[in-house]
Amino acid sequence: MQQNHCSISIWLLLCCVMILIMIFVGGVTRLTHSGLSITEWNPIIGIIPPLNDDDWIKEKNKYETTPEYKYLNYDVTLKEFKKLYLIEYIHRLLGRVTGIIFFGPLSYFACKRMLNKQLVYSLIIITFLGILQGVVGWYMVKSGLVDVPHVSHYRLTAHLLLALIIFYLLWKNFLNTIVRKVYVISCVDMGFLKIILILIVLQIAYGALVAGLNAGLIFNTFPLMDGQIIPRGLFWMSPWWCNFFDNVVTVQFVHRSVGMTIMILIAVITMKLRSFNIVYLLCICTIIQFMLGVGVLLYNVPIFLASMHQIMAFIFYAVVVYILHCAELTKE
Repeated sequence: MQQNHCSISIWLLLCCVMILIMIFVGGVTRLTHSGLSITEWNPIIGIIPPLNDDDWIKEKNKYETTPEYKYLNYDVTLKEFKKLYLIEYIHRLLGRVTGIIFFGPLSYFACKRMLNKQLVYSLIIITFLGILQGVVGWYMVKSGLVDVPHVSHYRLTAHLLLALIIFYLLWKNFLNTIVRKVYVISCVDMGFLKIILILIVLQIAYGALVAGLNAGLIFNTFPLMDGQIIPRGLFWMSPWWCNFFDNVVTVQFVHRSVGMTIMILIAVITMKLRSFNIVYLLCICTIIQFMLGVGVLLYNVPIFLASMHQIMAFIFYAVVVYILHCAELTKE
């Protein structure tokens, strides 16, 4: 793509920002237990919220058929329900707005033939994944409308990881449209960065599992887990591998352990690549994310900190992708 198409760069960057905003609002939706307040998925007519008292009463009556209402929120008032509903509504509305921001300029650029073949293929994939994300989002919500008053942590994780894939493709395409600054590094350092990137993806996945299982509400101490390095109940489930996905103790332990491993690797790569200013941004991201994570744990998952922790993970990921995008191996 020609570098003078700065409008395409701005568009792709705006799409990335919209993904981050949706991640934040999605976190708020989950933490306020608002995600199950809208019991239907209407991609077109669902854009219109309840407009009068009768509409609100109808929506609340639908909510009263859900397990969440029957077992947890049976005393919720209409006023309280409106707050829950509007948070979930905003999250869904942002999804539609993001779609408009993506497809509107895309149609224009396509008509003007401003997109090269490689970018077109990538945008087709993003389009498919965006539609799939809407389906997965509803599939996740639906898991909390049948028997249990909460969504499946597996589906929640899939929803977040799919958002990460879409974010990666948009971010990578954005990077391809701007001037590339080259960092010449060794094969070992390149390997370090790729390992860090893989661990960040794993950490994001485990963050979703922690959220879905409410594992952040236990062991609210740091660095030890209630005074222990290896907490009790780490492998009480059978078969043993189930603990890594369903045991709240193990899931939080892995999330902590992977986080500490990433910090150590970032410290090592910062020392090795200290001549490149960009690694200090990576170091700053690490420190901020670490402080947010500890704050979320010690203060029993406050909504703002937890949502910022989730967004920061994506920003952290984006910085590593940028460094890898600019990196070239030495010719030794």
